[in-house]
Amino acid sequence: MDQDYLRFLAVGNAERMVDALSQEQFLRPHQPLEAALGSVKETLGVCPAATRMAMESLQLDATTLIGRLRRTELIQLARAIYRHWRQSVAQGV
Repeated sequence: MDQDYLRFLAVGNAERMVDALSQEQFLRPHQPLEAALGSVKETLGVCPAATRMAMESLQLDATTLIGRLRRTELIQLARAIYRHWRQSVAQGV
């Protein structure tokens, strides 16, 4: 089986990404969004291209502090990352 597909299945759903982003926001609110996403990528094994495409589609600035984002924005970002990741895995399979 493809490693990317297995990593995608391990995450389960977008709620796990929301939890990881919320944890980053709570523990390190003064870090840029780009650094927080890097940490989430390492923790969950998220596809880097999916995070980049989600940031572009939502028009988020990578230098924005994660502590400045509202809960709804975190949810929207997590769902966009999950959606782009699901599309990239489906195209690769």
